[in-house]
Amino acid sequence: RAALTHAIDRDTLVSDYYRDFARSATLPASPRFPYYNQTLAARYGYEPGVMRKALEEAGMVGWPVTMLVNSDDSLRLRVARAIQQMLEDEGLVVELMTVTEENYMYYRNNEEYDLHLGQTRLSPNMDLSYFFAVDTSLSCGGLDDLACYTLCQQVLENHGNYYSLHKTVMDNAYLCPI
Repeated sequence: RAALTHAIDRDTLVSDYYRDFARSATLPASPRFPYYNQTLAARYGYEPGVMRKALEEAGMVGWPVTMLVNSDDSLRLRVARAIQQMLEDEGLVVELMTVTEENYMYYRNNEEYDLHLGQTRLSPNMDLSYFFAVDTSLSCGGLDDLACYTLCQQVLENHGNYYSLHKTVMDNAYLCPI
């Protein structure tokens, strides 16, 4: 899972689909955020071949995965198809599960998928705690994790911990920001 981040060409997604009205982010924060560490981000950035090598070592080339996406959002659907191709280029077989907004939350909350392409706007302090708290709308797919939630709370108290939080999130492949 952790190698997935290397298969996503975020800059291409931003230029081709968002027409440069967005910024690519490798870490779960805005690249303009003062605590966004460019050196750390570079460790998880787009690097063709890294995911394929990880899949080969694990004997998982050709492994099927399902990616959930809201079909009512045409831009998100086009981005999902681009990500599907990127992941397939690295060796996965990706089935898109396209569901309407009405059914999206049901599928997202019932873990009927391997990946999902969602959209979340973070607060100005880049608080990620809602992803890791128990029973929140963002803690789907088993993301509720007390240790990571505690780290989020510590970050809010002491901004110097953002590096540790971002490293933990990326090392454990909890999120794969775009």
